[in-house]
Parts: sequence; structure tokens; C-alpha cells
Amino acid sequence: TPLARYLDRRNFLRTGVMTGAGVYLATSKGAVAQSASGDKPLVVALAGCGAQGQTLLKAAAELTGINIVACADIWPYNRRIAAARIKAKYGACTEYETLEEMLDKDKSIEAVLIATPDFMHAPHTRLALTAGKAVYCEKMMSNTIEAAKDMVRAQRETGGILQIGHQRQSNPRYVNLRDNVLHGNKLLGRVTHCYGQWNRGVASSAPFVPNKSNSIDPATLAKHGYSDMTEFLNWRFFKKYGAGPIADLGAHQIGMFNWFFKTTPVSLIATGGVDYFDGTPGPDGKPKAKFELPDNVMANYEFKTEEGTMRAYYQVLTTTGSQGYYEKLMGIDGSVVISESASVNQVYREPAAPAWDKYSEGDNPILTRAAASVHHKIWEKPKPWTRPDTWLDVPYTDARATAGLESWELGAKLNGAYHAPHLNNFFTAARKKDPSILTCPVDDAFRTCVTVLKCYESIASGQKYVFSPADFEV
Repeated sequence: TPLARYLDRRNFLRTGVMTGAGVYLATSKGAVAQSASGDKPLVVALAGCGAQGQTLLKAAAELTGINIVACADIWPYNRRIAAARIKAKYGACTEYETLEEMLDKDKSIEAVLIATPDFMHAPHTRLALTAGKAVYCEKMMSNTIEAAKDMVRAQRETGGILQIGHQRQSNPRYVNLRDNVLHGNKLLGRVTHCYGQWNRGVASSAPFVPNKSNSIDPATLAKHGYSDMTEFLNWRFFKKYGAGPIADLGAHQIGMFNWFFKTTPVSLIATGGVDYFDGTPGPDGKPKAKFELPDNVMANYEFKTEEGTMRAYYQVLTTTGSQGYYEKLMGIDGSVVISESASVNQVYREPAAPAWDKYSEGDNPILTRAAASVHHKIWEKPKPWTRPDTWLDVPYTDARATAGLESWELGAKLNGAYHAPHLNNFFTAARKKDPSILTCPVDDAFRTCVTVLKCYESIASGQKYVFSPADFEV
């Protein structure tokens, strides 16, 4: 992909990140006020009032130029919580059981945020686009590639606005890394390897237990395709509703491999299984939850970039929270470690690389000097013990050892909720009725969906999966 694609005017409009690093400024004041252009507020509704729907509401509350007027969910318990939050912020909220009912009864709605379970993303997206609404749909696009293809077709048939919730693609820190560090100034040199992980502990992966006092009645559950309340609350565990942790968590970061290099992998080999959450008794003697899809996946991707082969490794674990979640790019001139958490923001220059000092200049620096010593490797950290000096303690460096690396940080900041820039980009596109400024249009998200879900074919066969161009086409 030509570098111009990264730096042209359209990309500037998509990201809102200025020449150096840029700063995203969010405010919680006057969310219903008119937008900067003087247009009336965009009328928005929420479909799906669970944890992710609540996250979107919280992020949207930082933005101006919108008015959220309604929400829909088949579970009254979650719906009431979302409605109360909307009323407190925007003054009023009408509750509906389904998206269909909401679109049928409220014609004022211009945009819909879809945060329903993965298996409903495709039908809900098609329904809203066909009704003429702009759509922000959470990732994964779907739990199947075929359903994801239908979302692409629905957007093409309607010409509507469809943003997929890979929010890192609007995060100014990630945009700065891609446009200014990785490509614009090539500070990392040729990138040969990438790494990503999302490690989550057993307690965070444990199932939700139904509460009889606020359960959905069996007839309503059956009408919407659920066998019981346990399935409804834990839909991510089941094949017919979700696509497992590799999609729920891994899609965010595997998608970054594609996005950073504007390409798709040529091959994949993955391993994983239901190794812990298999329903057998746990340490406390009680049966563990039973996942239908692998509770851990480790995947190796091979990419062909303009500079040569690049390999990317990714792991998602649900049995340990060790080291959390982050992504790392490793090049011959430097490496970077980044996460949505601002505490993971390190860049390291190799000793032989050109100096980076000029990139820390100006009001919006691309890089800044690390405020304190940053240790590139765990074994470089100071030891917590001391010992007497001896005649052996003379300066010596093993010829195989890597010299300590110069420590920097990414200059761009995100002052606000992680999802706010992505929602802001979507609301801007919806007001302008211009899909070209979306930072994660459906075609980009579809390629990520394929990249992720093909892990299951490799796991099942025990063989390397070789991608063809047709895999990424609709």
C-alpha cells in the first residue's frame, strides 16, 4: 500500500490527529448541544444494554452534538439501567424490547449503536441500514464469516454508514504510532516481528450466575433463541452465539497487525483448546464452567510487507492475568510496546539507529523522552539484593548480550474514554453522510474477522492455513 494512503487528506479527516501526534480532547459538558458546525444534534439509539452497551454510553457522554433518545434490550433489568443513564444525561429515554420495535415506533432516530451478542450483529445491522440509519456495530462483526459477509453486502446495497467497533483505529496514540513512527518517519526500520496478548484470569472468565429475581421469562428467552438464562448471560461461551475469547478479546489486537501494515496475512498456524473450562471440578470441588470454544488460543501469522516477511504471534489466555494485554512491534531500528492503557507506552531505539531527538520537538511531539528508566527486558531490572565487591566485578559484556536500549514514550495522548474517538468519528461521518471518513469501515473489519476466525480451521486440522485473496473478498 502506498505511503500516501496513510498521509493523505482523507486520513487526516478520519483520525483528526494533527501533524505531530495530536491530542484528543473530550468533554462531558453539553452533550446535547449543537455540533461545532451548527447542525442539530444527531438522534441516536442503543440496541443492547449489557456491559458493552454501557461502555458505549459512558464514552458517548463525553461527546457533543448527539442526543441519545432510546434503548432496546430483551432483558428489562439491563434496559432499565441504561435508560436511567440516558435520562440523566439527555433528559429522556424510551425503552423497547427489540431493535425492530424501536425502529418501527421512533422514526426520528438517525443512528444506532449495536452492542447485542455477536450472532445478532448481522441481522441487526442489515435491519438498521435498510431503515436508513447510520450504524455503529461492536466487534466481532459476527461469529461466522458468512454472516460477516452479509454485513458487507448490506452496507454496499444501502450505501449507508457502517462503523465497526475496533476502537484502536481511532485512538490518537495508535494513529501516531502507525502514521508517524511506523510509516511516516520509519523510526522502527524494517519490522520483522509483532506480538500481542490478552491474558485474563480465571475469576474474570467465570460464568455469570442467573438471579431468579431479575431473570427473563422462558417464553421471551425462547422467542429470541436462548435455551435458558445461563446461555443468555454467558453467550460468549457458546458457538451459536459467539466466537470464543480469540474473537471477544483477540480481535482487537489481531486486527492491529492488519491495520498497522495495511495488509493481510499469507498464512496462519494456531493451537488451542478447551483446556481448563471443561466442566470438571475446580480446586474448590465445584464444577468449572464449560466453554464450547477454546479457552486459550496461540496463533502465529506470516505477513509479506513491502520490506519482506513479518511474523506476528498472538495469545489469548483465560487462566492467568499475568502481564495483561498489550501489543509490541519489533524492528531493526527500534521497538514499541503499546496498549489502550496509557501506562504501556514505551518505545526503544536500537544503539545503531539514527538519533530520534528531533522527533521530540514542537507542541505535538511524536516521541518524548521517558521520564524514568524503562527496562526493555525483565532481566535488566535492578536486583533487590547486594553482594560485596570482588576482584571479579570488572566491566565485562558478553559478546552475545544486547546493549541497553534508549527509552522513549509515544507523544500522543488520549484524554477520555477509550471508545470516545471512535464514536466521535462515527457520529461525524453520520452527520456528514460520508462513509469515506470512517476509521473502521466494514471492509476493513471483515478482513480482521477472517484473520481471526480462520484460527479455528487451523486448530481443527492441526495444519497451517494458507490464505488466498478470495478469503478476504465478498
